[in-house]
Amino acid sequence: MDAGIIVYDYMDTFFCCMVEKDKWCEEMVSEHMLVYLCSGELELIAPEKKYHLKKGDAFFVKRNHLVRKVKQPSKDGEPFKGLFLQLKMPFLKRMLGEHRITVPLVSNPATARSTYVMLDKHPFLNGLFTSLEQYFDARQYPSKELMEAKLQEAVFTLLQLKPDLGQVLFDFTEPWKINLEEFMNKNYKCDLTVEEFAHYTGRSLSTFKKDFAQVFHLTPSRWIVKRRLEEARNLMDKLGRKPADVYLEVGFKNLSHFSTAFKKEYGFPPSAIPTTVLS
Repeated sequence: MDAGIIVYDYMDTFFCCMVEKDKWCEEMVSEHMLVYLCSGELELIAPEKKYHLKKGDAFFVKRNHLVRKVKQPSKDGEPFKGLFLQLKMPFLKRMLGEHRITVPLVSNPATARSTYVMLDKHPFLNGLFTSLEQYFDARQYPSKELMEAKLQEAVFTLLQLKPDLGQVLFDFTEPWKINLEEFMNKNYKCDLTVEEFAHYTGRSLSTFKKDFAQVFHLTPSRWIVKRRLEEARNLMDKLGRKPADVYLEVGFKNLSHFSTAFKKEYGFPPSAIPTTVLS
């Protein structure tokens, strides 16, 4: 577990995360997720814009999307505390059949495009997460049956607040083969295995490697390292950034590995690049 982060996990479905200092996080979300801020602040970085959320805010995250966020204390020093509720596909399929939920035939274009859907503050959301927070505070988790009821409450609350989310929640199609070059150039900084990259582009591992070679003429691992180094050199050359400031940003886990890979690629260490911004 990362230093400075405390995470409680119940049934791999309901999570409580607490952070006392600013923490940059990046992960692929494989299931729909409902998120609520009990305290602190959260900055979400999406392709279209940045979202800044505070205590009492809630949002929905679509499955199979990359999530970039910064968890941070509030201005008055209150630590970040967030509750994360996964709405998994098997549960949603079962709920759709049992309750005969009517799914809108026409989707909202804005909802369909967005990775995140911001939710207005509402007593239903506050009540749901206040009750769930108490389980974590008391370290007494709900029974499986009660957890199922809470998941259903979450879905019905979402459908009441945002009816057009029905098409998103109950879309059970598997990921299709998306544009490989576009996806990799957007997500090469992510801490993902080759198998995970294959999954999120809608490919088997063998198909992913075959398609990758046709597009990039390199193995996935070699291309990812090369692309990260190119971005790091660009940041240092053009913006005067220091090696210690860029290695994490471009996807390396430690400065030593970054420096070794950089020297192997370019013939000189990253420390040889001046850290003065070019005029």
